[in-house]
Amino acid sequence: MIIVISLCLISSVSAVDLNENSNNITKEKLSIANESKLAGVFDVEVPDVPDLIANETVYINSQNIDDYFVDGVLPVYHSNKTFIITEDFENLGKLNINASNVVISGTGYTLRNTVFELDANNITLKDLTMDLDSEFDNNDGAGVLVYSDNANLINLDINYIVPTNVEAYGILAEGTSNKPIRNLRLINSKVNFEGHNNDVNVYNCAVKLSNSNNALIENNTISSALPLKDIIFGPNGAELASDLVLTVGIENSHNLSFIGNTLFSEVNKRPDTKYPSLDCMLISKSDYGLIANNSIFMSDFLTYPGVDNYLYGLDIYDLNNLTVIGNNITIITTGGKLAAGTAYPIQITGPISDVNVTKNDLYSFSNGPNIGIYSQNFYGSTSLSITENVINVTGLAGAHEWALVAGIESQDSNSVIYNNTIEVHSVGAVTVDDNLFGISYRQSTSGDHKYDIQNNTIFSDGYYSVNLLSSVDSKIFNNLLVSYNPNVDPTKSGYKYGDISQHRNMEFFNNRVMKAFDYFASLQNNVDNGNIFNYNPENEKDLSNKVDGSKISGEKNNNPYSFNPLIPGTSDKYGGEDGDDQWWNPVNGNSNGNGDNSKGSGDGKGSSSGNSSNSRYTSLKDVLLNYINSNTEDGEVNTTSYNGQATRYEYTNESDVTPSSEGEEGLASQSKSARSLDSPQAGDSASVSKKVYEIDEKNEIDKFIPSVFFIIPIMILLFIGIRRKKSNLN
Repeated sequence: MIIVISLCLISSVSAVDLNENSNNITKEKLSIANESKLAGVFDVEVPDVPDLIANETVYINSQNIDDYFVDGVLPVYHSNKTFIITEDFENLGKLNINASNVVISGTGYTLRNTVFELDANNITLKDLTMDLDSEFDNNDGAGVLVYSDNANLINLDINYIVPTNVEAYGILAEGTSNKPIRNLRLINSKVNFEGHNNDVNVYNCAVKLSNSNNALIENNTISSALPLKDIIFGPNGAELASDLVLTVGIENSHNLSFIGNTLFSEVNKRPDTKYPSLDCMLISKSDYGLIANNSIFMSDFLTYPGVDNYLYGLDIYDLNNLTVIGNNITIITTGGKLAAGTAYPIQITGPISDVNVTKNDLYSFSNGPNIGIYSQNFYGSTSLSITENVINVTGLAGAHEWALVAGIESQDSNSVIYNNTIEVHSVGAVTVDDNLFGISYRQSTSGDHKYDIQNNTIFSDGYYSVNLLSSVDSKIFNNLLVSYNPNVDPTKSGYKYGDISQHRNMEFFNNRVMKAFDYFASLQNNVDNGNIFNYNPENEKDLSNKVDGSKISGEKNNNPYSFNPLIPGTSDKYGGEDGDDQWWNPVNGNSNGNGDNSKGSGDGKGSSSGNSSNSRYTSLKDVLLNYINSNTEDGEVNTTSYNGQATRYEYTNESDVTPSSEGEEGLASQSKSARSLDSPQAGDSASVSKKVYEIDEKNEIDKFIPSVFFIIPIMILLFIGIRRKKSNLN
């Protein structure tokens, strides 16, 4: 009992002490912490910066998505957050984003039949893959619907296979005339859109912008497969609402930058319509725009030859201050017939002003009327410049005014056309009355037409470079027609002006015509015929392709040659017969000094004894041996050796011989005053014994040099081995 009571008392005392020690330690720590905080407040200088909002990151999965998107709506109180999708989702329908300063990232996951409506400012969608094949009438038919400012659509991958006969868009950005949206950015994204509005007049468009100012559309790939549809023209021509099918449609969107995009547009259906048409890109009523460095490809292989279709790569309506620069536009179709159909890379319809189309590469092929750049003032005046473009157009030209194939058809009020390179062809035969021109005003429109057409080069199957029905105060200077037509007359002008009374104050000169052969010959040959442009070459050097074969037998059994004696150099390794044919056979004759190998005695200027035809190149070892042997007998005798044969040459003081890398014959041919000491006149027993000694000396050197090359690596390896062994022992 006494022992138990003692133990209890000791434990109680120890616990009290421990508790007091713990409290003391805690108080000490708090004191130190407070001192540190005070020191941080009073001692550390904090810069005066505004308050910053730190975004909260939320990881979205199937367990928590309804906590944030309540009934498909992201509320305002979730602003300033980043949402990262961490799994695939399917059939979420419409997600409406009302929170501002929000980032939604897909990180590579796929949203199937899930679309977005952006109602708040500063929303970013990025790294999202969207697979759609349903109708989204509650989202205006769009995969992404933008109603807000500063929307960023970055690195999206949208694939939309549209159901039949429903309205649909891949991306739709839509403001109002009173409140346009601003600063949309669509960057590095892919939109693959397949429309099927075959039987109803509803819109199918991959990307559509309306009342969207300061938009940047850059480095995207936008593909569409669409049916041909009629264009619904209004009293003022066409507008965005006129086209039921489009790859890209833009209207009332000022300060547009459309840069570095790739557009594909193909026809997937040809319904029974009066004017089956398709635009790849249409821009209307959008001032101060830039369309630069884009690639546009269109095709229609469903329309047969002899059936009309109407295709337009870039369609421009009713705007001001637009620059179209550095674009590559290609249209290919099997459709078209005489005087019906189009496949125009660029079409421009007034009223327009200050439009500059420059440095574009345009290509088009059809079986009907075809024009590279078509502009007209039917709905209002047009003022534009077309400069430094490369245009290649093929169609079916004819005598009817609508059967026109031209690089540029300018029905403009005022146009400047400079420095274009144009190629035009017809799929049919061309007569002088057919409408095949490089630059033309062929189809009449009202009003005056003023032209400044200079320094254009036209390659054509036709007869004229420029054709104008009428003009006012116009200049047509220095335009060249290069014609592939054999019936063209180079003495006539390439400018066709028709009725001179239809032109007021017109100036024109130096509009030349050249046949294609003459033109390309002038590029490849330096022929000076003054101011005459006919190609009359002269053989100034009396060159001929005639060969004298009278010395050669035509019988196979009497042909001692295994080479062609008419080809110089083919007889180097073959012998020949004595006779009249020595003029072409260098083997039996004397050396001509051109480096040919010889066999037998030469002309006394350093011929060799022995055949060295297989030793045309000197090895490094031979060069070393030559150098060593050249110092024998006080430098008076130079001994060279090839294939074990030694030859000695004695040089006079006038000799200045450089060793040749082409063997013994090279040395002999370069020597101007060498004579052989191995000839019978110089042969005696002393020279023979010395010659044998030199050969033995050479053999000894041959044995010595390989030994040196073997000993050096062995010594290096031995040294490395000793060092490694010493290192291991240490």
